[in-house]
Amino acid sequence: MWWSRRQLLVLSSAALLMGCGFQPLYGNRSHSQSTPMQFAQIDVNDIDGRTGHHLRNSLIDRLSARGGQYKKQYRLDIALSDSKDGLAIREDESVTRFNYRLLSNIRLSRISDQQILYETALRATAAFNVVDSEFATLSAERDAEERAARDLSNEIVTRLAIYFQRQSRQPAS
Repeated sequence: MWWSRRQLLVLSSAALLMGCGFQPLYGNRSHSQSTPMQFAQIDVNDIDGRTGHHLRNSLIDRLSARGGQYKKQYRLDIALSDSKDGLAIREDESVTRFNYRLLSNIRLSRISDQQILYETALRATAAFNVVDSEFATLSAERDAEERAARDLSNEIVTRLAIYFQRQSRQPAS
């Protein structure tokens, strides 16, 4: 049987990855330091506004995907601010497209001693068109708010997963 160069490259790459200690970020590990188990222990505080409500619901769905009742050890606080920027402007200076920007400051803290474990600022952007119908424009704007909240939720979960993964690799002090 003849092996092509591509097949040899794929096999050798797989062998190298197995030897370097590569682990999937959301690996299905049952010990208490696994990322999904850490997620289930996060309590997401209320977030003001309609977009905050969408963001909180999305985070709860993503963080407690395994279900079950876990004792909350962490608290996630999020402060949101948003803005609309005109993107496409006609000659008569009317705006036909907006960028909706959602800015957040997130803080993960341990409930037992209120120590801040992780803090960062993140943002998400979604665009929407302005059309002749006010209802359609309002609907498009609300959809952009929901999309931005969902995108921000994904980014927050990814950042938290990386944080917990790094913490699990550090030796206990």
